[in-house]
Amino acid sequence: MSAYHQLGHHSANLVLEPSLAKYKGVVLSPVNYSPTETLECCANVRKKRSDLDIVFDPQLYVPLQGRGSLPTWGYMPDGVDTADLTTKEAWLGIIDKIIGAAKPFAPNGICSPAPHPRAASNDYYEFLTDLGNVLVNKVKDSPLRPFLTALVEMQDLAISKRHLQVASLLSKFKGTDIYLVLSDDTSPRLERTRSNELEAAARLIRLLENAGYKVLVSTTSSEMVLWKAAGAAHVATGKFFNLRRFTRGRFDVEEESGGRNLWYWFEPSLLAFLREADLARFRALLPLSPTHAENPYSKAILEKLGVAERTPVLADSWRQYMYWFAQCESAIDGNPGAVVGMLDDAEERWEAVGINRLKFEERKNNGEWVRAWAIALNELVQRPD
Repeated sequence: MSAYHQLGHHSANLVLEPSLAKYKGVVLSPVNYSPTETLECCANVRKKRSDLDIVFDPQLYVPLQGRGSLPTWGYMPDGVDTADLTTKEAWLGIIDKIIGAAKPFAPNGICSPAPHPRAASNDYYEFLTDLGNVLVNKVKDSPLRPFLTALVEMQDLAISKRHLQVASLLSKFKGTDIYLVLSDDTSPRLERTRSNELEAAARLIRLLENAGYKVLVSTTSSEMVLWKAAGAAHVATGKFFNLRRFTRGRFDVEEESGGRNLWYWFEPSLLAFLREADLARFRALLPLSPTHAENPYSKAILEKLGVAERTPVLADSWRQYMYWFAQCESAIDGNPGAVVGMLDDAEERWEAVGINRLKFEERKNNGEWVRAWAIALNELVQRPD
């Protein structure tokens, strides 16, 4: 139904650009913005795009080394790393503070707090649902739309029939919106390739959607095509690599090495990010995706690369990917067959890369994820839950 922008450092104005108007929502980031900065951001967004759905994620699952501006928010629990926060009662006051912190900038939606799990157990998922239901009760007389934050470990989810158990536990949530954060140990720069985990996550999404929930999948990259094929209502992405994946190691990645000083060309025909030299090699042997003809940022990058006096293209590369993301989300929404065709075409294009003996600088940039996604989607289509 919609693409959301996962807000990151200095990215608040991206969805205000006319070419990125297909984004229908923004997920705020207290890790990247203080309360004052968030208030200013929301005021600016509403002034220029009052139609945007603004969702506030308190981000209390973020580990110690990546909290950024989070300590400036008044809801941050004292001694969060050492205090006993294992009971619902311990979180009642924190939830009140989260709601209070959000009042000045009045988001449309607010996510329940989700501590990072010691273990992905039934007790943990029940606890998350309890916190979500507390939030539902506390905002029932306000215009705030409550989201259940479901922080789900993909490795745990891939255990046989585990997705059924997790879906059953999460379905005790009394609201209608679920903010799904899929966590694994994949490097933020790499695509997910474990087909059993991908299939299980897709099945979880399908189960939740069929149960009447609207699932917003956070921090996604191009694998969003799989989540959309599974029926996800909304998908969110960011401009940096470390905003396009929630992994346990994500917050170990400094922003400078997370994408700010490196630019990538997103090539839809490969469902891959290419470095500049790889793009040149690819173009010399194979045609680019025809979708670039409609992408203004693809045109801008190619024009800048084609002149002797070089100008920066990093900002264009963020927008080029984000433009594709929103356009693709809209095109495949409610159409799993389109995703099947997209993955088939990408596999053929990667075969052509191999036939032409084309090598890319990044050794793991080999398209293996496309086969993994195709396997997961085939199983999803062929086998009922």
